[in-house]
Amino acid sequence: MSDLTDTKEIIERFEMCFLNESRGCEFRADVPQFVVAGQNYGPFKAGDRSTLPNWVIEKLALNGIADVLPNEAYESLRRLQNLRYAEDKQPHKLQPFPPYLYSALKRKLVRLQSDKTSLDPQRYEEIGIAQSNMEVLMETRLSKIMRVAKSGAQQDKRKHMAYEERWLADKLNDLLSAWRELLTK
Repeated sequence: MSDLTDTKEIIERFEMCFLNESRGCEFRADVPQFVVAGQNYGPFKAGDRSTLPNWVIEKLALNGIADVLPNEAYESLRRLQNLRYAEDKQPHKLQPFPPYLYSALKRKLVRLQSDKTSLDPQRYEEIGIAQSNMEVLMETRLSKIMRVAKSGAQQDKRKHMAYEERWLADKLNDLLSAWRELLTK
């Protein structure tokens, strides 16, 4: 298996873990009782809150029935912009990231892009802003992760990294350690 295939599978696993992770949501409409994975939920009235797996919330959100609670919506455009600015302000410090940030952002971009058919100019602008912020944020974080992996001091920094970043730092650390060892023998 190639490194690219391995990486793709790892990223897909993180995304599956994110989808099965639960967050709070608020219902926009009344919903009768429903069954998810053998567990009964509801009934809910508009304004009720509940904790559900992300994949269930996505389905409800696609139908305009519920949204992630604002304090848990770490993939929102505002939060993404705030993370980017915080990273830019402190170029040598890793800001704390939610563990599933990249998976959540990736899912959000896919949802936004699938909604392009609405021909809403604001939607196009939101997609562009989100993609731009995500790319800059990833590049900024990548240089910090490379410094952490190079120094080998990632254990204390791990708590600030998203899961994908932790995996990358571990891989880079292993690769750099092997490279150093081979060159010094």
